[in-house]
Amino acid sequence: MKEVAKWRQSKKARLGIIIGLLVLVVIIAFFFEKLRLWMLGIGIVLLAALGMEVSNTDLDLGKLIETGSVQESLIKRDIEGNPIFGATCEENVYNCGDFKTQTEAQEVYDTCNTSENRDRHGLDRDGDGVACQSLPAGT
Repeated sequence: MKEVAKWRQSKKARLGIIIGLLVLVVIIAFFFEKLRLWMLGIGIVLLAALGMEVSNTDLDLGKLIETGSVQESLIKRDIEGNPIFGATCEENVYNCGDFKTQTEAQEVYDTCNTSENRDRHGLDRDGDGVACQSLPAGT
């Protein structure tokens, strides 16, 4: 799984970027008459993005195209409204067979590790903090 920059995980940062882009679109539309129609279209897309962010709704467009289902393409959010990138931390979603390498399994284990439930998916059967030891090492 890829590392996601911390600022991308911040709801405040995403809202600030969307609002900043909306302001930029308005300024461009005001000064450049020939671009107004384009800016209107971009503004509508940005308003949709702002609405989705405020309502804690997010879609995986790749999955939406693949499945055609909005419900299946919804991205889960944590309690602060930030999207969960990578691992789904619901109870017993993964097992060692879902991963190609021990490193992938370890990333999910580390991501979902909480004080209430140390091993949500049962990836560390012997309790030593190392997930799916039988898998080959990876990068």
